[in-house]
Amino acid sequence: MPLLAVREFLLVSGLGMIVAGLTAYIMTWMLVAVHLRDHHPAERRWLGGFLFSPRALGWYLGARYRRLADRQLNAVAVLASIGAWVIVAGGVTVIISKLISFMDGGA
Repeated sequence: MPLLAVREFLLVSGLGMIVAGLTAYIMTWMLVAVHLRDHHPAERRWLGGFLFSPRALGWYLGARYRRLADRQLNAVAVLASIGAWVIVAGGVTVIISKLISFMDGGA
């Protein structure tokens, strides 16, 4: 029974983290995209237009926006970076929850 409670807690927590991370990521992506369009067009072209492209997600996860040395961009992009990491942490938490269900013999 305690393993079931841990599994369900991790599942709900992980899904909550994914939703919260997506919210932060999507809301700040639009602000960052406009800032890049206006101030760093070459970087915007390099990233592309799709917010969930591997290149854009890696740009946030690696905090590569810092190399542009733009304080205004850093102020907004750090929120998207936190959101991206929370999405990853939520996904890992959900995977751990599923692994616990396999250990417990459930599906």
